[in-house]
Order: sequence, then structure tokens, then C-alpha cells
Amino acid sequence: MSYTNTQLVEVRDCRDEHKGVFAKATIRQDELIGFFDGKAVIVDLDRKDEFDAFWWRQSLHLRLDGTKLLCLLPQWEPDGVDFLNHSCRPTARVEDKLYVYANRTIETGEEITVDYRTFNIIPEGIRCWCPDGRCVI
Repeated sequence: MSYTNTQLVEVRDCRDEHKGVFAKATIRQDELIGFFDGKAVIVDLDRKDEFDAFWWRQSLHLRLDGTKLLCLLPQWEPDGVDFLNHSCRPTARVEDKLYVYANRTIETGEEITVDYRTFNIIPEGIRCWCPDGRCVI
């Protein structure tokens, strides 16, 4: 569902049955890491249970109009930046709901994370797994 600069990053296991995105090389501050894409659809939030939970969690929220959510749904298996994990202290940011840039210099081997709360319109309602554990995503 995305473009990822595979010269800079790789997807690998980070916890039991969980993947993350990691720097393969030093990434400069403000460097483009990747961007999201997919099939644009309008989801009626009153009927979102009609969508497979996996694909719903992988959707990228673009705009909310009443109970209608415009989002991008993956057209194939997730890869690259689709595996970005949440952090309250992210190493990267999502601009214009699509583009992933480094917040600061990211060193080789470091996990690349984003703050889901800055670009998700519909909260997931789960506790954050950051060391703080204070936020709800």
C-alpha cells in the first residue's frame, strides 16, 4: 500500500509476531522515507464492521464528513512504511496524511516511528505501548 525508500529502511520483526520499520542507513532530518497510497473509498462509519478488521486497521484516514470517512485502503499486502509503529516520541512524521519524513537524524538500526494521533481521524481506542504508556491511540 505504499512507496518506501528501501535504500534507507527495511521491515523486520521487532516483537512477537509484530513488525516495524528500521533504518538501514543514516537518514537525514526532513528526508523523505516513503508515502502511503491505496484505493480511495468512502466508508460509512455506521457500517464499518462490513470491512475486514485487518484492512480497516491498515486504512489511512483522509477526511471525515459526518459518518462518511474518506480513506485509502490497501490494494495488496502491506509493506514498507505500512509497518510504522506508534511512539509518543516519534522519529518521523506524516505530512499531508501521506508523506513520511524524518523528524531528526535517524541512525542505522534505529526503529522509525510516528505518532498515530497526529494523522488518524478515528482513534483506535487502545493504550499506547510506549515506555510512558500514558496516551490512548
